[in-house]
Amino acid sequence: MASQPFAALDSLLSAYVDSGRLAGVLAAVTDAGGPRHRVLRGLRDRDGGVPLSWDTLFRVYSMTKPVTSVAAMALWEEGRFALDDPVAAYLPAFAATRILDPDGATRAAAGPMTVRHLLSHTAGLTLPAFADDHLAPLYREHGLDGMNSRGSLTQVVDRLGALPVLFEPGTRWAYSMATDVVGRLVEVWSGQPFDAFLRDRILDPLGMADTGFQVPAAQAPRLAVNYQVADGPAGPRLGPVLDGGGTSTFLRPPQFPSGAGGLVSSADDFLRFMAMLLNGGTLDGARILKPETLALMSRNHLDGDMAALGAEGFNGASWKGIGFGLGFSVVVDPARAGFPAASGGEFGWTGAAGTAFFVNPALGIGALLLTQYMPSRSYHLRSEFRDAVYAGLEG
Repeated sequence: MASQPFAALDSLLSAYVDSGRLAGVLAAVTDAGGPRHRVLRGLRDRDGGVPLSWDTLFRVYSMTKPVTSVAAMALWEEGRFALDDPVAAYLPAFAATRILDPDGATRAAAGPMTVRHLLSHTAGLTLPAFADDHLAPLYREHGLDGMNSRGSLTQVVDRLGALPVLFEPGTRWAYSMATDVVGRLVEVWSGQPFDAFLRDRILDPLGMADTGFQVPAAQAPRLAVNYQVADGPAGPRLGPVLDGGGTSTFLRPPQFPSGAGGLVSSADDFLRFMAMLLNGGTLDGARILKPETLALMSRNHLDGDMAALGAEGFNGASWKGIGFGLGFSVVVDPARAGFPAASGGEFGWTGAAGTAFFVNPALGIGALLLTQYMPSRSYHLRSEFRDAVYAGLEG
């Protein structure tokens, strides 16, 4: 399906595969009606020589967060909660929030942690896998580290609530387990298990049959291998296998369904989620959100950009000119971000294994990047991908 306007995108991804930086990569540029351009390069399993195919399954990790946030906001539309409700009104473990200072002392927070804080990552929680702050060791001591935490969703979130936070809620931005708390809140608000609600209200209505928290054994051959990136004489290149296809941890039931990072999905499935976003919350007659709700989610809810609120350098990026909404990052100043001018108003997010997506309502387009390597900051692929997509749109 190659088309000349996206020749630079095709060349970029081919170069990553040919140089050994990626085993395989899949990408698509789409509008509300479906893909306008697709790219498929390389292998699903390098050692086995298995080609990447369009129906390959990918660990999307933190691209789970926007899906969870959409689920929560569907309940907001029903009046189940207000954005500025205290989290403790629904989860008593979050009562009496205290702030942990670097010297180990704690003090009472001036105000409560709210649902809006969770959705915008300003709640003061953390995530040890992505942080070296003074709160992370306490999380590890209590068996808390994102989707690798021990226990059920209820147990994990209750332990989180009992611990102090990094800062006064609402004053800074910090990547965290906040969206796992949102998943638990979905259970409280809906009266359903989180994974069941997600299936009933998001995945099934959108026809996302390949998306879930566990890969069925019969579908294991479709799961791409996830690789560790290692330094070499020619720069970073793929190293050992982190999580195999046929031996993946995703073939087993998770301890809990992680709304922050637990989903596996396919290109067709995630493109349907993106089409719903491009259609103002509706796809093929299924209304997931109202347009005004989606507009609320995709505007900046920070007092400034992410860099100004403490995200500078997070995951090896600057975050200048980028705000955060209710589940999505939002481009508020393309020039300050170093992004193409046309990217203003773009929203989306990324995943720990190199995946990314964004939606641009003004242009009516979205772009999806699926590959499997860690850590994702090893390459500048995602920024190069964005540049190539916009260059193709101008071509």
